[in-house]
Amino acid sequence: MEASALEPADADLPAEVAAAVREGPFDMAFDLVIRHRGLSLEGLQRRMAIRGAQVSLATLSYWRRGRRHPEGGRSLHAVRVAEGCLGLPADALTTLVAPARPRARRTEPWPSGVSLASALGAEPTELGSCDGIDLDGNARLAIASVHQRATLTADRTEASVRTEMVVTSREDGVDRWVSFFRPQTGGAHHPALRSAHGCRPGRIRRDPSSELLAVELRFDYPLRAGDTYVFDFDFGYDGEPPETSYLQFGIRAPARQLVLQAHFDPAAVPVRCYRYHRPRDGSPDVVGEPELPVGPSLTSHIAVLDAQPGVYGMVWEWD
Repeated sequence: MEASALEPADADLPAEVAAAVREGPFDMAFDLVIRHRGLSLEGLQRRMAIRGAQVSLATLSYWRRGRRHPEGGRSLHAVRVAEGCLGLPADALTTLVAPARPRARRTEPWPSGVSLASALGAEPTELGSCDGIDLDGNARLAIASVHQRATLTADRTEASVRTEMVVTSREDGVDRWVSFFRPQTGGAHHPALRSAHGCRPGRIRRDPSSELLAVELRFDYPLRAGDTYVFDFDFGYDGEPPETSYLQFGIRAPARQLVLQAHFDPAAVPVRCYRYHRPRDGSPDVVGEPELPVGPSLTSHIAVLDAQPGVYGMVWEWD
């Protein structure tokens, strides 16, 4: 049961933990509260995901050890969700978060209000490993259709994610799309591009801490303004795939059609599945009702027509 917002932050905490929550620093308070509640980071991550806040284990670990500080609207929202998961009153931890440091220009939101970091479910610092790649180059293409399909295994891990796209060039000379792939949890999972059709890999960049992967997918030929182009690609893992409880796709410009589909193994079918949508940076996820069905084919999906900028996803509960 969550603490009431009218209760003091240290109402049920030992003196040492209560003092850290009152006075900070954030990383010490975060660490001590997690220890006091007897939660693992994996357990906290699962609780946060169910409430619509997807944060990697690497990020939670960095926050806990003081190697990184929560920055930006998405991270502050995650901290607020963590407060509820840890049985703390509202703002018990967010008040300890220092003002965000200025971000590099390339991570700023487009006019839609959706930053690249938010669309990826990543921290802005993770994009620092993408030097040499035009992070805003996708704006030169209009998205007509996206169909992304994740295949889950019997041990609840993400075996592969296949994406099929139809785009239209906004100007002459466009010859690539930059695809980003980020595993649900950090660690030695090593995502990798498995296949590509209608395109070939160019420059590849990887953030070593979070395993965020950025891949240039170069088209067969440069497009003229108004040309359509069809291509697809498949991401998998060189290391052990991570256990996964959600699938999401972020867009920074309108898309005529967006489909997300999860295919489950007969030995591991989720008990519940929901859709969610985050329309802009810093806004809470809107969790849709009713629950998404998982049919006899062991698939579930969401389909969005005329999708506006934001993050669209589906999240499931294994137990």
